[in-house]
Order: sequence, then C-alpha cells, then structure tokens
Amino acid sequence: IGVGGRRRRAIAAANAAEMGCEYFSTTRTGRPYKPAAKVNPAGEAVAEKIGLTFLAADFKKRDGFKRSVEVSNEYGLYRQTYCGCAYSI
Repeated sequence: IGVGGRRRRAIAAANAAEMGCEYFSTTRTGRPYKPAAKVNPAGEAVAEKIGLTFLAADFKKRDGFKRSVEVSNEYGLYRQTYCGCAYSI
C-alpha cells in the first residue's frame, strides 16, 4: 500500500471521526489490482489509531468492479481514469 493511500485513509478516518461516525471504509478493494488482503488490514490499523471501526470488504467479488462502472454510468458519476499513483499520472 503506497504512502498516498495511507495518507488518504488517515484523512478519511479523521474526517469520519470529526463528523461523529463510528465506522469508515474504502472503495479501493473494488479496483481489479488492489488486493483486499492488503487494503483491509491497513484500514483496520488506521481505524484502531483513530478509535473507529473499519468496515472491511472486497468489492471485486460478484462482478463488483463491473457493477460499480455500470452504476457510475447510470448516475453520471465521475470516475477517475487512473489509479492515483505517481506512475499512472
């Protein structure tokens, strides 16, 4: 998991705590090359530090990535065309 991913997860967790949320999660496991086995433990570590519960998931299961593309298209949602790492830009 890259440094940027850790930073974004920490920011998301801090924002969730500030808003009074008890839980937070990530959509990163929906991407074909983001292994849930690495992403979820990283989220759980951040949650523990902040005092939240991380909702672990693997959104690739049952055609999750394909379904996310369909729903995004249906609702006109923005989808980033690159993973966000320095190499993809």
